[in-house]
Amino acid sequence: MYKLILIIRYLFKRRITYFATAAVALCVFIVVVVMTVMSGLVGEFKEKNHDFVGDCVVGTESLVGFPYYERFMDRLKDSGFVVGASPVVRNYALLALTDHAIKKGVEILGLDPNLHIQATSFGRSLHFRAAQPEKAFVPITDPNATGCVWGVDVILLRNAQGQYSYGARPPRLPLTLTCFPLTAKGALAGVGSNPAQTEDFVYSDYSHTGIARVDG
Repeated sequence: MYKLILIIRYLFKRRITYFATAAVALCVFIVVVVMTVMSGLVGEFKEKNHDFVGDCVVGTESLVGFPYYERFMDRLKDSGFVVGASPVVRNYALLALTDHAIKKGVEILGLDPNLHIQATSFGRSLHFRAAQPEKAFVPITDPNATGCVWGVDVILLRNAQGQYSYGARPPRLPLTLTCFPLTAKGALAGVGSNPAQTEDFVYSDYSHTGIARVDG
């Protein structure tokens, strides 16, 4: 009891103890705030990545793709615990806007929207086709053309409030994608001729996933 009284008297009689107590309290407060903020950021980051890629990603380090992926998908669907699976082709290309002097290197994804919306939240990232994600690659301005979905930061800019100016209807923006196919050994296909393959597309929608690397 006497020791407890001495401790209490020391804490309240010496001003230096106030500074020590305040320093410890401030450190604890900062740690709590940082942990709370970081937990929220990490949780949001995990949610956005989950919406983009789904529950599980099965890939390969091969430069020419995943062989026999159709059989693999059939076995996954027959397992009973897989709701949906979506094959995705990832590559790099040169994007050129036909009516504008804009050229930039981009990462492209080839996917089937009907399958992709079963495995991910791809449909919720769209703007004009959010209610009909299966028509993501059908341009509203030209339904007979082959559509292309862009990351929202590829060409749009934010206003002073941090919002994007989408417009009432998507603009008709023809574009060209040029990529370089590879052989099974990772070499350029068609060496000796023109190895580049070019396809024309029409802008169909924006995709806003909230992931900077994907949107821009």
